[in-house]
Amino acid sequence: MSLSSKLGPRDHENLARVAQGQAAMVDEAGVERLIAAGLVLHMAASEVAPASFQLTPAGLALIRSSDQ
Repeated sequence: MSLSSKLGPRDHENLARVAQGQAAMVDEAGVERLIAAGLVLHMAASEVAPASFQLTPAGLALIRSSDQ
């Protein structure tokens, strides 16, 4: 079973939100599912940037494949 078939429609919507820089619109449970699936990383805050969520290479590949 492929990774994308294990994800629900809501997971795909949440992944798209993260990709668009709108991670603040994703609830905590949704982000945790994406992190557990290896699609998103939590980037800790630093002196020059606030905490954020970023796509992993697998998350980016899934976004790109859904655009085709």
